[in-house]
Amino acid sequence: MGSAKRILVIDDDPEICQAMEAILTDNGYEVLTATDTVRGEALLQESKPDLLILDIMMATMQEGLDFAAKIKKKEGPYGLPILIVSGRPASEKGYQRSVEEDLDWIAADVFMEKPVDPEDLLRNVESLVSRRKA
Repeated sequence: MGSAKRILVIDDDPEICQAMEAILTDNGYEVLTATDTVRGEALLQESKPDLLILDIMMATMQEGLDFAAKIKKKEGPYGLPILIVSGRPASEKGYQRSVEEDLDWIAADVFMEKPVDPEDLLRNVESLVSRRKA
């Protein structure tokens, strides 16, 4: 087996970062975490991860979506894979679109809703990481 694949997790909830780090580290991945996209972008430049796991709602309602679009525009469709893991904004917070409506424009390879099943997370991570090395 080669060196550990590196995953960057950006989520404004430190407990989510810690939980994902524990799950992924226990399964042989090297994990870096950031609680905002500014620090996350710095880690992205420094560490060149094999996968980005990203929350949508952080400082703003769509900080993660904007960040994902920026990364996909820079890297192109075959660049860094992005897995978005987010709680859906409740309609009472003013968000009206469904997941299906969002998937046609979200710049991500996979979208998972919180709470995330660890086995589903690992399956998606392995799929995206193996696709990148192919």
